[in-house]
Amino acid sequence: MTQSDSLRQNIQEYNLSVGQFAKLCGTTRDTLRHYYETGLLMPRIDEANGYHYYSASQVSSFFFISTFRQTGYSIKEIHSIIYDSSKEKIRKLANIKMLDMQRELFVLHNKIASMQLGLWLLEKYDENKSYTPFFERLENISIARTAIQKKDGARHAGDIAPDIATHINAISSGDNLSVFPTGVTMAYDDIVNKKYNYNNVISLSILPADNVNTFALPSSTVVSCYHDHHASDIEQTYQQIASFIKEHQLKACSDLHIISLYNLYDTSEHHTYFKYMFICVEKDAPLTVPLR
Repeated sequence: MTQSDSLRQNIQEYNLSVGQFAKLCGTTRDTLRHYYETGLLMPRIDEANGYHYYSASQVSSFFFISTFRQTGYSIKEIHSIIYDSSKEKIRKLANIKMLDMQRELFVLHNKIASMQLGLWLLEKYDENKSYTPFFERLENISIARTAIQKKDGARHAGDIAPDIATHINAISSGDNLSVFPTGVTMAYDDIVNKKYNYNNVISLSILPADNVNTFALPSSTVVSCYHDHHASDIEQTYQQIASFIKEHQLKACSDLHIISLYNLYDTSEHHTYFKYMFICVEKDAPLTVPLR
């Protein structure tokens, strides 16, 4: 093939204008210009007028580049892959990046699951009377706990700020848990004796317990109750739960879990909050009220 024939074939193949190629790829002229200036995607340049022309076969190259860009590779890294890498290196790099994306997807899935759990707890409120204990089952719930270092006098969030920070740091350091929904626990015996001290900071999860960072509930049968800022005394709600357990001759087998679904102060220092509380009871307890 003569040089003239080669040039003619090149012109026939590289016959898409910048606008046509951009439309074909669903991209912009600026992106194509950037890829050209960085040496990633080279068009044919008409010596007579300086116009750029692309080949339809370069569509696959464009999507190779854009896919790697979307997964976090830099222009320099992609340039190296295109010009200096073997197929084996490309395969290795792609597998590493896919593993990273799968990890990100796993984290995102856990965040979605935590939001679903929080919304589920909020929506159940409408099915029950305010501040009135009720039976239900909590299936597939696991708990992450951080023990409060100074239990005596730990009655408000401000009293346990260092413990909350420790808990959040522990949760945030892993990929399998989300901080929301979070709250505290209170020993059942302390509630009975009207000693309302927190003993753990907790987060709920609908992922299976790993028995290292998260643990299953001792029973899926629970006594639950909701409480919000419209009620004047949360201690009264604690006592209603304790009375409910005693009235139905139940045996508590966990702490009382107090989950803050939201807890807000506005600029006028108005306090708005909504809490979901539950305590596990033994499964073979003689239930006289139907489970939900």
